[in-house]
Amino acid sequence: MRFEIMKAGKVKLCASLCMWLGIVTWIGNVKLYFWSVFVQQPTERGSGVVLSFTNEQVNVSERHAPWNAGLQDGKSFRTRSPLDNVIEHRVFWSAWLEGLSTRVFDVEHERKWRDHVRYARVVVLEAGCGRPTNRLATFADGTRACVRYGIDADQVLGETLSYYLAELLGISNLPPLALSKLNLSSEQWASVRENIEALEWSPNAIVSLTEFIPNVTGVFIPLHLRKQQDSLQLSAETISNMTLTYLVELTQWSDLILFDYLTANFDRIVSHIFSLQWDARVMERTTNNLLKTVSGHLLFIDNEAGLIHGYRVLDLWERYHTLLLSSSCIFRRSTVRRISEMKRSGNSAKLLCELYRAREPLARELGSLSEEHALTLQNRIDAVYKHIKKCTEIM
Repeated sequence: MRFEIMKAGKVKLCASLCMWLGIVTWIGNVKLYFWSVFVQQPTERGSGVVLSFTNEQVNVSERHAPWNAGLQDGKSFRTRSPLDNVIEHRVFWSAWLEGLSTRVFDVEHERKWRDHVRYARVVVLEAGCGRPTNRLATFADGTRACVRYGIDADQVLGETLSYYLAELLGISNLPPLALSKLNLSSEQWASVRENIEALEWSPNAIVSLTEFIPNVTGVFIPLHLRKQQDSLQLSAETISNMTLTYLVELTQWSDLILFDYLTANFDRIVSHIFSLQWDARVMERTTNNLLKTVSGHLLFIDNEAGLIHGYRVLDLWERYHTLLLSSSCIFRRSTVRRISEMKRSGNSAKLLCELYRAREPLARELGSLSEEHALTLQNRIDAVYKHIKKCTEIM
């Protein structure tokens, strides 16, 4: 009897212990749940968002987002595995980082701006917009634009084709552009006729109009690109000390390097590299024809040297173009996809000219790429494609 009573007591004791253990476990799970919700709040906005790149969907979740995605800009970008979060497949900027790099100029804004300035009345024409030959135009409604006359028509053509090539590549860092003819008796230019005659601009010449962006600043070449032996191949230690703003800017630099190679534009970074022969500190100065908006977007301006003139003097600059291209081995997936499509087409110049003629009423009058330059463009598309493929093999 005593044994049975003791046995029953032990059973009750075990039952009590199990009940208390269950309660403690339940409380622990509740605390853990609320703690996980609290910790994940900074990145919750990004979870579940689907971004499409290279014909694939990438879920922006904890696997892609940085551990400190909720940190305010300006603080060091420190992650547990920086390369895994920032760079995918060793050569692509991660989907979540590319998603932070929004389009600089909205497509609808560009269309409306082009349609407006082609016929809007210019009331003021004054010095501004960089080169002495450029002018800052103010329209009757207060809209402002940079007017580029160019030393010759090829510079205006190069500027225009560079703009539409960027559009083909999905690069939105070039301000909206439209062409206009200097018809001094037209309503558009009549109010500034005396200014135009004083400048000795040829009547009926075609000029380019690009949107004037206020409150911009100069841009310095990234530190790890200032030395020729360095490249856009980032280490985990380097990335851990970068801010989100700086990383987003680097994604734009990777586009700029490819873009300037394709257009053979020597009047930006390449001219700095060339000047190293006699100016050891040139890379420490702001970059030619490159500006930054208050929101952190880079603006690729003054592209007159691209394509036409750049191709004509290619032999003088090709060494430096190749050097610049080799400095970058990290790319935006969306840009690589466009380059791959243009390589497969085998006729990039045709795609470019079709877009140019569809959007620009004065395209046929201004002209387009010669057969020789069309071949050069395709060769450079192929060279960039080959470079990207090489990066995937060596990284």
